[in-house]
Amino acid sequence: MNSSHNFIFVISKKKTLNGLPKGLVQIKGIQKRLWYQNIKPSGYFSILSELSVDQHNKATNFRLHSLQFPQMRALHLAWISFMVAFMSWYAIPPIIYHISENLSISDEEIYDSNMVSVALTIVARVVIGPLCERYGPRRIMCAILVCGSIPCGFTGLIQNGPGLITVRAFIGILGGSFVPCQFWTTQMFSPSIVGTANSISAGWGNMGAGITYLLMPAIYDGIASHIGSEMAWRITFVVPAAICLLVAAADYFLATDTPHGDWLEYRNSIKNSDKQNISSSSTSVSSMQTAEHKMEKGVLNCHQKNHVDDDANRIGEVERNQSIRDIIISFGKVLCNPAALIMIIHYACSLGTELSIDNIIGHVFREKFALDNSTSAYIGSVFGLLNICSRLFGGLFSDWLAKKWHIPGRIFAHFILMCLEGIFLIGFSFGFVNLPTSITLMIFFSFFVQAVCGSTFGIVPFVDPVNNGKVIGLVGAGGNIGGLVFNLMFRQLQPNFEISFLILGIISLSAGILGNALLRVQGKAIWHLFTRNH
Repeated sequence: MNSSHNFIFVISKKKTLNGLPKGLVQIKGIQKRLWYQNIKPSGYFSILSELSVDQHNKATNFRLHSLQFPQMRALHLAWISFMVAFMSWYAIPPIIYHISENLSISDEEIYDSNMVSVALTIVARVVIGPLCERYGPRRIMCAILVCGSIPCGFTGLIQNGPGLITVRAFIGILGGSFVPCQFWTTQMFSPSIVGTANSISAGWGNMGAGITYLLMPAIYDGIASHIGSEMAWRITFVVPAAICLLVAAADYFLATDTPHGDWLEYRNSIKNSDKQNISSSSTSVSSMQTAEHKMEKGVLNCHQKNHVDDDANRIGEVERNQSIRDIIISFGKVLCNPAALIMIIHYACSLGTELSIDNIIGHVFREKFALDNSTSAYIGSVFGLLNICSRLFGGLFSDWLAKKWHIPGRIFAHFILMCLEGIFLIGFSFGFVNLPTSITLMIFFSFFVQAVCGSTFGIVPFVDPVNNGKVIGLVGAGGNIGGLVFNLMFRQLQPNFEISFLILGIISLSAGILGNALLRVQGKAIWHLFTRNH
């Protein structure tokens, strides 16, 4: 046999390793490499075990302390990128009191700026989905951070209310960073843990809303102590703009788009592989490919029998070379998919609620309990900082029930979390009796609002795998539509915040019950929990 045909036999010393048979063969072929590594018994998160990958080289566990290339590095850069984007996107609300006082900006203009900050993001997220499919998530993330840093850095030049509204509209492009964030992790992690991976990247990224409520007042206070209030808030915005540029550079130079390398290079290699002629050693190559195919099939069967990665065959490859016409047709197909529409509504009830509350939570506590701006901002930061665990919990809960009941389990997890979100939002509307009660109820409702975001994206990758970027973009845009509508509601009903939160709770609870009862993903519904066919 030609020396270039490397067969590497790895015999396990154990009888079985996570359900895979003893004597599993790893094959290193001429044209492709298939590394079959096993999920360690230690579970999802481990410090001691090595990173494991599936037959597509997607990670099947996490090593959160590691920056291992490419999967873990992509995960960490995805959430850091989204976090700094979110931080810059919401950099104005924590110190809006000082800006409005200095420029005599009315409350109506402030609420209008809140709405336009999410309005442009709706368009951005829809457009960015197909761009991720064509150019890859890494390049698109870099472009968003660079473009968004410009209006953020120029915030200090505004002179009046219309200027504030204009700047916040352009800063809204940073909200589109959610799409490449989710698209990136979907490419790097196995379907069995994709809900958790998406929740880590988006949840820790959403912490930017809480961090900005801590960081911006602190920067402002530090600068104001030396040069005065009027110049202090203008200089403050240079800091988040500079951070965006630094992270964009890290994304471009330190990471890659897929487990197989750069997106464009991988796309071209797929194209070229179809055009290659069979060489003189075609018989040997054919034998190798047959062996690899049989081994791949065998490993997949082993996984399916033990449902370690039962959903692996439910997520396919995205379309990378669609024309404009095909993109428009694909968008139409996605919008005609009832599951996609329900996910859009549910994300409007979760992220939309979160975005609208990010804009006003400090103002709510300042008005209701006569607090100073810094104190109310620090209390409001708790709402965003809970993303460190809440959205992750939603993804973990979705993946955990999926191991038991597959897609119906994901829908059931989503149903439970949406009901709890609605219940605690309604409870918060009656909780303005004293400061400790309000803070406690805020912690509970924010946890479940953000957990629903996580469980939503435990389902989204399975809705239409071929058009995954478009589905992520449309569902993400749905979150911004919800944010726009709910910001308008807070504007019209202010200062009656109790009524606004009551309405939010009723909408979320109703959508959770009715939407999940009707939701059907790849032929599976919540009702399949009561049958053997799930």
